[in-house]
Amino acid sequence: MASTTKQALLAALSAAQGECISGQQLARQLGVSRAAVHKAAAALAAQGYALEAAPRRGYRLAGGDPFCAEAVGEYDAPIFLYNTLESSNRTAKTLALEGAPHGTMVLAGQQTAGRGRLGRRFESPAGKGVYLSLVLRPSLPMTEAQAVTVSAAVAVCRAVKKLCGLELGIKWVNDLYYNGKKVCGILTEAGADLESGQLEWLVAGIGLNLTSRPEDWPEELRPIAGSLYPGGPAPVSRAALAGEIARQLLALCPDFDCLDEYRARCFVPGHWVTVCAGGESYAARAVAIDDAGRLIVEREAGRTEALCHGEVSIRPSPLAIKK
Repeated sequence: MASTTKQALLAALSAAQGECISGQQLARQLGVSRAAVHKAAAALAAQGYALEAAPRRGYRLAGGDPFCAEAVGEYDAPIFLYNTLESSNRTAKTLALEGAPHGTMVLAGQQTAGRGRLGRRFESPAGKGVYLSLVLRPSLPMTEAQAVTVSAAVAVCRAVKKLCGLELGIKWVNDLYYNGKKVCGILTEAGADLESGQLEWLVAGIGLNLTSRPEDWPEELRPIAGSLYPGGPAPVSRAALAGEIARQLLALCPDFDCLDEYRARCFVPGHWVTVCAGGESYAARAVAIDDAGRLIVEREAGRTEALCHGEVSIRPSPLAIKK
């Protein structure tokens, strides 16, 4: 069965917005036999689409969680989709080093060795999250790489708002929160030309918990980790959400001009925080996000610092900054 028939059937059923279309009408519309329609429908069902077929009524697309390249939607760069990977970032970095073009997507249904910042393990239970890495080739100096992390956070927020109708908050620099719990982490890794200081490639890794439940995580993570739809179902497939996140991030290239939106979504400024950076830990008051995406903090001794990396956690009794 030609992949084009399957794609055309998916497009026709999606356009019907949940209404039934007869096999005869679909065959005529697609220019194929009814047997070809039936075969294409079976292939879509095998990929995870919730596709209903009823005598004298025809076919109806009722959602589901298809995990396939077709479900990503229109996409102009290569897509590498795996049921299981050790790490999507690891695979994407290999592809980047081999010359993969800008926008190349690596999408995994499960990660067995997913990583977060500072070498931490990122829990990636099978079939319950979006585990996505994008190869980017921005024309940026290495010193401005953080603009991509900022933009990736905004891209996830925009995609989740568009497809799920949910508003996420950002904890500087790269964690996204919903209902007070972390639902998404971003790990940005890059390769640069040391002589010019320019980025040669950059990999933006995004792990978004979609339907994970507390029992899917180690006990120590359960108080802080969350997901958008614990236990499911989600109103959107993992692949479709990954596609929208990728398109949103690529739309921000090459300018990455979304700092105002990042600031509006970041809930850290205005609170007392604990800062862990450079091997030390200290209390400070988070003041603002500057034009380079750095977090401006005021230490208890009154000294102001601009953090370009590190980790912050909001203290149990945050204080609002008095205007």
